[in-house]
Amino acid sequence: MAFEPINIFSHKIDPAGVIKLLQKEFGEVKVTGPVDDWSEAEIRLGKKGFFSRPKVFTFGHNSEYYDGEGWPRQVLGMQNYFANFPDSPNKMSCLQLIRSFRFSLAVPVHDLDINSQDERLEILYAVCKYLDGAIFTPTSLRDSRGRILLSADGHYDSAAILPTLPPTEDHPDAVDDASEDDDEEYEEPVRPTPERIAARTLALTAVAARATLELDSMESKDDMDIHRKRILEWIEELGIGSELEPQEWKVLQRVVGSLEQQDFINAMWRVEGLAVLAWALQLYPIPEYDELVNPPELYSAIGLFDADAGRRVLSEPSLRSELELEAMAEHLLALHWRMRDFSIRPQKMDFVSFSKKCWFGSFDLSKFRVINGDLAIGKVAISKADPDDVSRVSSLAMERHLAINWLFGHSTIYSQTDTPT
Repeated sequence: MAFEPINIFSHKIDPAGVIKLLQKEFGEVKVTGPVDDWSEAEIRLGKKGFFSRPKVFTFGHNSEYYDGEGWPRQVLGMQNYFANFPDSPNKMSCLQLIRSFRFSLAVPVHDLDINSQDERLEILYAVCKYLDGAIFTPTSLRDSRGRILLSADGHYDSAAILPTLPPTEDHPDAVDDASEDDDEEYEEPVRPTPERIAARTLALTAVAARATLELDSMESKDDMDIHRKRILEWIEELGIGSELEPQEWKVLQRVVGSLEQQDFINAMWRVEGLAVLAWALQLYPIPEYDELVNPPELYSAIGLFDADAGRRVLSEPSLRSELELEAMAEHLLALHWRMRDFSIRPQKMDFVSFSKKCWFGSFDLSKFRVINGDLAIGKVAISKADPDDVSRVSSLAMERHLAINWLFGHSTIYSQTDTPT
C-alpha cells in the first residue's frame, strides 16, 4: 500500500517549542541536534513486547529549507498547485493561508495513513495545533484535526477550522476568518506562447552548449573559447538575448575553463529540460526516463550555430497536441515523485498499484519499465540500483519535470519554476 507524504506548514516558527510540547505530552523524545535547530525528533508509543514493537513517529526539521532563498518559490508553487484544485468555499482562504507559511516540518515515516485511526496521528495533530498550522498531503490541505480544508477531488469538511491568518502588509487586520477576501480573484498560470517556447529552447541550447565546452577545456581552452564566442554571435543573430536570465548570461560570459563548479553543474543539467522543450516543439525524440540526453545530437537537432535553422524554429514553432503535453506532464510527475520518494524512503514499493490509484489520479505505467512491481533503473529495480544511477535519474527527473511545468505556465521565469511532488 502506498502512503501519502505528510508535512506541517505554519506561519509560526518555533522548533524548540515543538520539542517542549512533545516532551510534555508524549514523554521521552529522541532529538538529533540542538533543541533550537534539531534535524530529527523521534517518539515511540507503547512498550516493546516479545511479539510486538513500539510504533515510531518521527518529525524532520530543516531550517535551511524554510529560511533559504528558495522558500518564496516553494510557497508560490504550493499556491499554484492548490489553485488547480476544484473550487470550494474554503479555496480562496486556503490560498491566502499558504501565502502566510514560514515554517515546515516533515513526517518521514512511510507507514502512516492520514485517513486511518492510527494513534500516532494524535502526535501530528498536537504539533499542528500548537503551531496553528495546516497539514499538507499531495491530495489535500487539512486542519489540526486532519479534517479536509481543500482536496483534489473537491471534497471538504464543513467542520474543518482554518488556522489563524497572521497580519501582513496587505492585510494588517487579518484574523482567522478570511471571508472578507473570499471574492479576491486568484491568477491562474499563464502558459508561454509557442514563440516564447521556441525562444527559451534556443536560449537553453546556448547555455547548455556553453557548459559542454567546459568538458574539453583542460586540453584546448583557447580553441573552446572560440566556440563560446560563436554561441554569443548565434544569440545575437537570432535576437534571443532578452530571453536569457542573468545567471545564464553569467555562464555565457565566462571564458572557457573559468566556470565555477556549481555554475557548470547547473548549466550542464539544463540539457535534460532542453530535451523536453525540443520534444514539445517536435524537434527531438526525448530519451527514456532513465537515459541521459546525448548533448551533441540534441544541439544538432535544434540547429546550434545555424542561424537559418534557429530562425525557422522561432518563426514556425510546431507545438505538440494538448493530449501529448498532458501525458508527458503526467509521466514526468510520476517519475519525479518516485525518485523523490525513494530519496526520503529508500526502499521498494508497489509502483504498479500506485500507478492505478495515486494522489494525482493514475498514470500510464507502460512508459516505465517495472521489475518486481517497482520502477526499474537500468536492468534492476530502483531499490537494487547503483546509488550513482539513482542520483543521475533523480537529477534528470527534476530537470525534465521543471521544463514541463514551465510549459504549463507554473512560472514566467524558467529557473524559478517549482517542481512539487
